[in-house]
Formats: sequence, C-alpha cells, structure tokens
Amino acid sequence: MKGIHVNWTKPFFDRDRLRGHGFRATRDIKGKCYDQPNYQILYTILSAGLWKLHNGTIKLYTDSIGFNFYQQFGINDLYDEVNISFLDGYSKGNVDPARFWTSGKIKVLANQKEPFVFMDQDMIIRQPIPDYILEGDITATHWEIPRGYYYFEEQDWEREIKHIDFPTNYNCSDLCPNTSFLAVNNMELNREYTNWHKKLVETNGNDVPEWFWLLTDQGILGHVIREGDYKANTLTDKVFLANSNYASKEERHKGKSEQWYMPLGATNQKDKDISWEHVWFNKIHFNLYPEFLKGETKRYFRECVELGLGKYLQHSRFKKDWDEYNNTDN
Repeated sequence: MKGIHVNWTKPFFDRDRLRGHGFRATRDIKGKCYDQPNYQILYTILSAGLWKLHNGTIKLYTDSIGFNFYQQFGINDLYDEVNISFLDGYSKGNVDPARFWTSGKIKVLANQKEPFVFMDQDMIIRQPIPDYILEGDITATHWEIPRGYYYFEEQDWEREIKHIDFPTNYNCSDLCPNTSFLAVNNMELNREYTNWHKKLVETNGNDVPEWFWLLTDQGILGHVIREGDYKANTLTDKVFLANSNYASKEERHKGKSEQWYMPLGATNQKDKDISWEHVWFNKIHFNLYPEFLKGETKRYFRECVELGLGKYLQHSRFKKDWDEYNNTDN
C-alpha cells in the first residue's frame, strides 16, 4: 500500500502552548521561522527512504511552510508525491493546533479514498512488512495500557469536558492503539474514526485538559474498533504500559513496572518478522541525556549515508556530522 507522511506546521507557531515531553526541543527553538532539530530531519529522511526501499511509494502531505523548509534539503524530492494545498486549506480553520497537534494528520486520513499506510515521521520500518501483519481492517503499532496523566475516567470527562457528551459504551479501562503506524484497509472504519475526531476537536471555544488530545487520536480509535467489532492487528504483540518505571528484568522481584508486557498466550513471532523503531519513545531521554541524543543523532546520520541518502544531507547545518563521519573508521 501507499505510504503517507504528514507534517502540519501550524502547531509550531503555537509551540509555547504545546504540552508533553516530546515537544521540549520544539518549544526551545528560538526565532519566528519554522525549524526542526537535526535529529528530526534525519529520522524523517530515514522513515521515507526505508519505506520506499522496502515497501513501495510514499506521499508527503505538508503545507507551504513545511514544503519550503524541506526544499532547503531537497527532501521533497525523496517523496513520490507531495500535496501542499490540502493542509494549507486546513490551517485556515479554527481547530486549536496546540491542543490538537495531530489534527492535521487525522484530517489527511479523512481525505483518503483507498487503503493506505500512515506513518509518523519518527516511525522507521527497516524491512518489508509481512503480509499477515497487514491483514484485517486496520493495523496499528501496538496496544497501550492506559495509566497515568494522559488517561482519564468518566468522572474526569463529566467534570472537565463541556462541549460534547461522554461517548456511549466508552470504557476507560480498555487498551488504546498507538497510531504512529496505521495500515487502514477498511475505509468505513476510517470514516467513523475521522468523523469522531472532528466532533471531539470542535470545542466551541471551551478549553480542554491535556489528556483530551490523546483521546481524539488514540482513545477514540480503540472505541471505534470495539464498537464496530473491527479486526485490528499490530506490528507487535507486546503491550506498552504508559507511565512505567522503565524497569529492567533484574528489578522484577521488586515489582518495578517495565515498558513492555506480553499478553498471556501471545508470542514474539512478529518481533522476529519485522524490525521497526518509533523514535518517540526516546524523546524524553533526549531531553535528559545530551550524550544519548548526540549518539542517536550520529546513528541516524550514519544510517542515512549508508542507505545512499546522503544527498539530502548537503545543507551546511550537517557539516559537522559529515566531518565526524569522514574522520571515523567506517
């Protein structure tokens, strides 16, 4: 299936109101012009380049600002197709880009007419996807156990959400699908999902708590899957625990919580069949450990070069990376 990347730049210009650890690097950018840290440019190139190498064509939806930014690096030429007008039009609407920073993505999904694969630009698929993983109505990255600040109970909704009623049959204890990768085969499911998103983000000027944005992206998709009894698949059978202690197996005797759990009866076969990386998991560590960020940026740069994608790294901001790469025993 055709791959899709989305870069909606409007949230950048409200970055002082962007919430969550993944946006610290964006909030720290000075100046009025749109920009990205180098590591974000690198993983975007890797994501698109590897998809084309192993899985087919890929299309970029961005706006005029995003297009002009990528043009500096020649990145637009990496894609088989680029659409600017769609998100330029969406940016004229009144959806709050800081509260609902994934709304541009979901609006793009609503515009699709045939099955597709959406990937966040920090989702890196390193090999061909086995056919069995893409079977069913939809494939998401993985399921998540809802725990912590970004999740809610019905009483939170009743107390804090004024513009829309609590969805009938919504269960706050059910798992949420991570949407960094979505292979959508059933376009009716896609219609229901994106229609729900539209209703949720039209807040009529009412403020919403931080947890509400995740519902409009992940939580409501899980609800749609369950209500329609749609057949959902995942890239891995492992389940992610939100708000964990990031513990190691050596700490299990203490009851420390780990990031990943395998449901009873599940296997790790998918993890043997498909190699993928979602950089989002590392972003909190990027903020805390500069040397870790430096090492990962170096890894992304080296991988781009060794995949033959170095022509997209000729901008002067990558000069130090090239000097280091050329002075290292390759």
